[in-house]
Amino acid sequence: MEPRTKTFLRSERGFTLAGVIVIMTIMMIVVAYTVPRAWSTVVRRDRELQTISIMKQYAKAIDAFENKNHALPVSIAQLKDARQPRFLRGIGDTIDPLTGQVDWLIVTQATAGPSTPAPGLQPPPTSTAPPGIPMKDYAGGPFIGIRPNKNGISLVTLNQAEKYEEWHYTLLDYRNDRAARLAAATRVWQ
Repeated sequence: MEPRTKTFLRSERGFTLAGVIVIMTIMMIVVAYTVPRAWSTVVRRDRELQTISIMKQYAKAIDAFENKNHALPVSIAQLKDARQPRFLRGIGDTIDPLTGQVDWLIVTQATAGPSTPAPGLQPPPTSTAPPGIPMKDYAGGPFIGIRPNKNGISLVTLNQAEKYEEWHYTLLDYRNDRAARLAAATRVWQ
């Protein structure tokens, strides 16, 4: 009976190996299906955060320009030519991470309302974003920010806006955020 037991054990080892190979194949198929989808979501979210960061840089540069010159910039070239203090790097050829092109929309002062921050540090209403003018077609005039030239639902929320076409971060938003940070810092140190 001994030879028969050894043969049975050998065939069992082969069956276990086949089972492990099948399980590993199924796991590899699941991973091959889910990892690219998750990775593309991570990349999309990162691009949205980069876009928001660029919008904030423009708003900060416009604020610094207005503080120095006591007037809003009327062209992108003014921000580009402003050297002291250094306002923005690579302005004029800043690529929108969402579209991969230099197709930002300019938010003018006339379309966004008054240039003073909202009283009580309230952010401006976000039901609809101010209309924008494509940067390449912009003829001039005071402007207070930029926004992406993209439509659709975003993963990241900006000022309670969940769609790209509603996104905006302008000089007014920057000043409200700065005032809120200063008020919070004052409360901490009291």
